Amino acid sequence: MTIIARNTALAFMISCALLLTPALASADGVGLMVGGGLYYTQLDDDLDLDWDDIEDIDDLKIQFDDKSGGFNGSVGWRFNKWLAVDAGYWDLGSFKSERFADSDRVKFDTTAWTLGGMVSVPLWVLDIYGRAGAAFWEADSRNVNEDGNDPYYGVGVALNVGGSLDFYLEILRFDLESSIDTAGLGVRFTF
Repeated sequence: MTIIARNTALAFMISCALLLTPALASADGVGLMVGGGLYYTQLDDDLDLDWDDIEDIDDLKIQFDDKSGGFNGSVGWRFNKWLAVDAGYWDLGSFKSERFADSDRVKFDTTAWTLGGMVSVPLWVLDIYGRAGAAFWEADSRNVNEDGNDPYYGVGVALNVGGSLDFYLEILRFDLESSIDTAGLGVRFTF
C-alpha cells in the first residue's frame, strides 16, 4: 500500500469516527465514561525492603529519589454532573534507588489497579474535582516483589467540550508503602 493510499484510508477512518462521535455522545455528560492519560511520577523516600534472594541481607533501607513517566486507562460511570465512579489500570513507572554498597542500585516497576470515585463541581466549561479510592499495587523487580492495597487521592480540573469530552489535568498521590506523587494530562469521554 502506498503512502498516499494509507494516509487517505487513515483520514477516512478518522473522519468517520469524528462524524459518529456526536451520535454516541451523551450531551449531559451522564453514562459510561472511558479515559486515559500520561503522567509524571515521583518517588522520594527511604524504603525498608525484604530481599528474599540474598542470604546475608534480611532488611535494608534504600533511598529513592527518582522520577519516571507512566500512563493510565480507566472505565467508569458518571451518575450526574457531580458524582462518578471508575476503575483503572496505572503504570506508575520504573524507579531506581540511590547507589548503596558496591555501587549497586535497586530498580523496580510499579503498577496498580484502582477502584474509586470522583466528586465534581461544574463551573461553566470547567469542572473542579476531587477523587479518591483504593489502589491494589505491585512493585516488581529482580530483587523486590512487594504488593498491597492502599488509598489514593487527588484533585484535578477538566475542560468540558460539548458535554461529553473532558481534557483534564490532575495531581494524585498513591499512598503505598511509600508515597508516589503523580501529575498528569488526559482525556475522558462519556457515552
